[in-house]
Amino acid sequence: MNKRLLNYLLILLLLAGSFQACKPRRDITPAVDEMLRSPDRAIRAMHANQADFSFYSARFSGTALWENSSYNISGSIRIQKDQAIFISVTPFLGIEVARILVTPDTVKFVNRLESSYFVGDMRFINSMLGTDLDFYMLQAILTGNDFEHFTNDNFRVLNDRDMLLLSSPSRRRSDNRHAHPIEHNIWIDRESFRIKQSVAYDSAERRMIRADYKSHERLDGQLLPNDIVLLFTDATSQAELSYRTSRASLNSPQDITFSIPARYKPIDF
Repeated sequence: MNKRLLNYLLILLLLAGSFQACKPRRDITPAVDEMLRSPDRAIRAMHANQADFSFYSARFSGTALWENSSYNISGSIRIQKDQAIFISVTPFLGIEVARILVTPDTVKFVNRLESSYFVGDMRFINSMLGTDLDFYMLQAILTGNDFEHFTNDNFRVLNDRDMLLLSSPSRRRSDNRHAHPIEHNIWIDRESFRIKQSVAYDSAERRMIRADYKSHERLDGQLLPNDIVLLFTDATSQAELSYRTSRASLNSPQDITFSIPARYKPIDF
């Protein structure tokens, strides 16, 4: 991988945070033994206790690991649910070096170190991470939520490591039943019903995304992941992002405007 591509990958790995806010919702907490007899009940409890939000903003800091090298990362993030994920990367004394805006149909990226930019779609991110993400999958991974736009008809539920394990050998996007399926294992806490670990594996492409939610914090009645490790692997590479969030703010509208200086040159992608 050339140096420029590596720089873009490391910046894209910064798409991490816990982007949650809240609205009143009904908690579903059936007995665990009932859930073990019914995957549907376990799924409903997980979905009822997921993070729900309109706007979220936070600082983040951590490390990115790539090809046996470690890089310190930091920056800020703003989220408007189901509409936009905005990241500003500021690793050097608060000086912005890059920013990215992801919407359901567009990716915009500015590299201030090289005065360059990209405008396109999710293929830009997927080519860097070796994934097949859409906007809503990315949003779910970053917020510690399930892929709610995927099918739920072939799960089984088990006890595993003092957690409930929801396991599906073949899960697809609901709006595209012909899409390639993934194997999906989800470990949920037996009391909060929040996701502790999620592993999505595409056996045909030998691609895996693993999200570990090491700890949560309570904000406005919701449990939000605040210590997260994301691992992306494909047949030839592996990238890991480990980070913590701070100074989180919920449901306060955020400015997510994105401009590209006229003198910047397009990235050849």
